[in-house]
Amino acid sequence: MSAAGNSQRCPHCGYRPGGPPESPLQLLPGTILNDHLLIGRRLGQGGFGITYIAYDLKTNRRLAVKEYFPLEISTRSQNHRTVNPLSQKNKKDLDYGLEKFAEEARLVARLKDHPGIVTVVDFFRANGTGYIVMEYVDGRTLKQYLTDHGNKIPFSEALSIMTQVMAALEKVHQVGILHRDVNPNNIYIEQDGNVKILDFGNAKQAMGEQSRSLSVVLTPCYAPEEQYRARGHQGAWTDIYSLGATFYRALTGQAPTESLERMQFDDLVPPSQLNIAIPARSEAALLKALAVRRENRFQTVAQFRDAITPRQQAASVRLPKKFLLAALIILFTVLFAANMQSQFFNAALEMPVLIALFGLMIFMFNRMWKSIQDGKVRMTPDKAVAFCFIPLFNLYWAFPVMWGFAVDYNRFLVRFERDPRTKLPEGLFLLASIAYVTTCLAAPWTPALFSFLIVVNAVLLGAVTSRTCDAVNALEQPPRRAPVARPFFLYCSKGEIEGQHLELGPNAIVIGRNPRTSNLILSSQRISGTHVRVRLDENHSGIWIEDLNSANGTFYWQDAADRSSSGWIQLEGTKLLAAGDRFRLATGDAEFEIKNNC
Repeated sequence: MSAAGNSQRCPHCGYRPGGPPESPLQLLPGTILNDHLLIGRRLGQGGFGITYIAYDLKTNRRLAVKEYFPLEISTRSQNHRTVNPLSQKNKKDLDYGLEKFAEEARLVARLKDHPGIVTVVDFFRANGTGYIVMEYVDGRTLKQYLTDHGNKIPFSEALSIMTQVMAALEKVHQVGILHRDVNPNNIYIEQDGNVKILDFGNAKQAMGEQSRSLSVVLTPCYAPEEQYRARGHQGAWTDIYSLGATFYRALTGQAPTESLERMQFDDLVPPSQLNIAIPARSEAALLKALAVRRENRFQTVAQFRDAITPRQQAASVRLPKKFLLAALIILFTVLFAANMQSQFFNAALEMPVLIALFGLMIFMFNRMWKSIQDGKVRMTPDKAVAFCFIPLFNLYWAFPVMWGFAVDYNRFLVRFERDPRTKLPEGLFLLASIAYVTTCLAAPWTPALFSFLIVVNAVLLGAVTSRTCDAVNALEQPPRRAPVARPFFLYCSKGEIEGQHLELGPNAIVIGRNPRTSNLILSSQRISGTHVRVRLDENHSGIWIEDLNSANGTFYWQDAADRSSSGWIQLEGTKLLAAGDRFRLATGDAEFEIKNNC
């Protein structure tokens, strides 16, 4: 790619001139394509194509060139350039795949402005095949990155990388494209930490359906079960499974068991059981993304991202309640007394008081908004303070800053399941905002009313300050969770654990045969390793039972009103059970009844 002696490596691609090519199937280094692309060393080779580093002789920049070269049905001619079908019967499949390869280039080119997707520069046909010209990404694959970091990385680091992948996939899905081949080899980490996805699998999938050759379509351990079937229904959930598998690999150092093998016996081990530090909520989200059946996975990338991202706790903040209330009383008393002495504005006495009140307000706004910064509130502390300095506009801003705080604080309590007794009265904060704005607008025109407005503001702002201090300071304490009444429990009415009462706490009960993945173990051979998950409904309206891809894919339900032997209904998926309902996992095995504690 540049003038270099036999002992020197090319500064652009690292190839040593005179050395043999890394593979007899690849283009020879030094080959020129399309009159201006000087081919260098091979960057990678898969079952569908070969990627090279290239040097653009026109623009003097490095690029990456991906050559369409499906290994199973193509070969290279003796001139080391032309791609031919392996046999005449493969020609139709080779041509069909080339059309899909070109279509993939056009689709990905539409996404060139996204920082997380490799930019397609050009596409052209030559040598009986096609070439996608892309930007050269200076970095390493996620697979290489993991190898360099001991084969696995902490949850926080994996989340940082995979969040960027999710953002790119969201954009891909928005334009109606699926990636279909997310795995550590197709995620590239640049030197500055930016993450890009590359090597879309649309053309591979289409060609696999045409030729029925799955080996060029799938990446084992990262492909969901629907990709193994010609008529498998694919969608965003397909990429979500691959995302989850890649996330699992990054965390644990091992890829999950192939999806087809898990259909009969799901032996996927949760990361926490492999001594991986991961929040419980995030682990549940990861396992849901890896559900074998598509309907049990997240249906959008946004759902997966929101579920796996730990809730961000706000900074600990404290407001000096006694000092603020004492300062307000003193300042408003001085302001009221000065106003009673004169019907006109006494700048020498009243202006310092107003400035002091303004300073207290700025201090409070900054601290109270800082206390609930969890990434979901509408206001930042800096913005709350900055807009107060804009003349006239600060009158409007009193509503989102003061009244808006009460609204966002109450929503914060719900998100973090805090004690609802600290909920702020939104009506009081709205009334205080109206009084403040009214005073600013009316005082210059109605001096006689100013004393009255001073008293109104003193009362309302005093109440708002007191409630705000109590609310903000309450966040400093760990959440006090009142004992949660458990309205339902499981009673085993028949089987090997007959007579046992099983309380349903915050964690679900997983029933199955495998002690590694289940916490209620049954020995029957008719029950899968992880058969069903039973959990309390969030609204305490019943108990959810969820099939976990069991071998027979079912459980049996009996309505409380029908106790006949023929009253059992075979079900799949998920169902909400009420008090008195029964369920069993297989005919003749343990039976459970939903009991009510109330």
